[in-house]
Amino acid sequence: MAGLTLDTFLGLVGGEFVDVVHSPAGLDLPVVAVLIHDTSTAVQINPGDLVLGIGLRAADPDAERLLARVRPDTVLAFKVHDDAERARIRALSETHGATVLAISPEMSWDQLHSLARTSIASAAAGAPDERGVPFGDLFALANSAAAMLEGPVIIDDDRMEVIAFSSLDDPIDEIREHSILHRRPPREFMDWCESTGILPRVRQSLTPVRVVPPDGATRLVTAIRGGSDILGYLWVAESKHRLDQHSADLLAETARVAALQLLRSRMSEDLDRRLRSDLLRNALAGRANAATVQSRLGLDGVCFRLVAFVPDRPGSPPPAAPELRPLEDLVALRVGASRRRGAVTSCDGLIYATFPVDDRTPAEPARLAREITGQAHRKLHLGVRAAISGELGSAAQLAEARRAVDRLLDLPLLDESRRVLAFDDSVADAILSEITEILLERPRLLQGGLAGMVVSDRDCGTEHLASLRAFFDAGGDLTAAGRAVYVHRNTLKYRLTRIRDIFGVDLDDPAQRLVAQLQVAAFTAHPELQEELPAVPVRPH
Repeated sequence: MAGLTLDTFLGLVGGEFVDVVHSPAGLDLPVVAVLIHDTSTAVQINPGDLVLGIGLRAADPDAERLLARVRPDTVLAFKVHDDAERARIRALSETHGATVLAISPEMSWDQLHSLARTSIASAAAGAPDERGVPFGDLFALANSAAAMLEGPVIIDDDRMEVIAFSSLDDPIDEIREHSILHRRPPREFMDWCESTGILPRVRQSLTPVRVVPPDGATRLVTAIRGGSDILGYLWVAESKHRLDQHSADLLAETARVAALQLLRSRMSEDLDRRLRSDLLRNALAGRANAATVQSRLGLDGVCFRLVAFVPDRPGSPPPAAPELRPLEDLVALRVGASRRRGAVTSCDGLIYATFPVDDRTPAEPARLAREITGQAHRKLHLGVRAAISGELGSAAQLAEARRAVDRLLDLPLLDESRRVLAFDDSVADAILSEITEILLERPRLLQGGLAGMVVSDRDCGTEHLASLRAFFDAGGDLTAAGRAVYVHRNTLKYRLTRIRDIFGVDLDDPAQRLVAQLQVAAFTAHPELQEELPAVPVRPH
């Protein structure tokens, strides 16, 4: 069925306002009508209907009765106010096999209803044009043009890469054969076009240009224009009959049709990118349905990694979305151009991308991340850091993977070689960062003798914390630790003895030593915690 599909509709609305709770039939469902559910009237619900559950809450009996009435190819929309409602709706939709959307309270039902009706009315993505050629099918257009012009046709994009060609029984010269096999014209032909000024003429001319290459058939070529932009090029080679003015007129007409299709294709690609971005953003927040995310992002049955990028902004708030756009476009371009397609989104001042991997490409995410940070520095004049998660097997792991890469990015940048951190190569740092996070969430775990030591430093000017940190950093080497804090090893040894006698922190006890090292890491990474400790009397142990 031609028209609006659920994935296109989601791309139009945006993931900030709508996300998928459950979709057992995928996102390629047609959306052909929008209905308002009325509990007082038994409305007929048909496949392809988008049913708005206005006034229904997850706990209402009518919500479950409505879910039980529909098939998977009907779409239900409910307002969801909190995680408890989302969990309830998800459980009901899974029980009844229903396709359900969660609508943000910030979007009014009137807005959603109006947008759905307008989208359904204007959707004609699969309708043929006046020639009978389906919109978006450039190969069909090339065949149609070849039949009219009685010569083989090739359609290139704006970078001169072949995107479609006719497949009728026409003669093939070397230029056409190379173009089809390698998706680009031969280098010698391109050099000849540039040296003779053919391509600049084509870009400037509003009518087709005749091209007579030294080693190929005569051709007509015209630019495919979208306003003032060059969208691509349309070529026809001379075959059975000489290409005349009538041929040029037909080629120009075909170029106008190709422009509409290329513009529609670009719009479709933009919507697809936006939908994939919204799905990934919701998955990172733990809101999306894992099965839908895996299917739509191409993660079914594959392993993948999450890569995060953040601009260097020491001491500054996270950048707003418009500031992130150039970097997000760069990441999307590189990820989209890679051998394996991923998804890209921005959230809270960071950019995240999924990247499928296999046994043959274990180092590809790290290589790609290094190239992106380098390009950001050279082209955008922006310092960027990146972090790569461990290997993931399910979209349900994305929220936890996000926390893991965020922790890696919170680590101090010790040197330029650590601009790209991989979880696999930074396991110790990652574990210590997560344990520190747990300590911060549970302040009682920072109590004890070491907290008293920190209070002493704060209130009395002692240097116990710095001495203990130097001792740990030096791996217990008193000479190296003393050098780090500019005291003799014996002075440092005396300080450690005082820490044991006064605060009860015995570094000869393995358990106490481990806890002390974790607490020192937390107080060092977050000096504001030192100010929050209450003054306490110090009693020798």
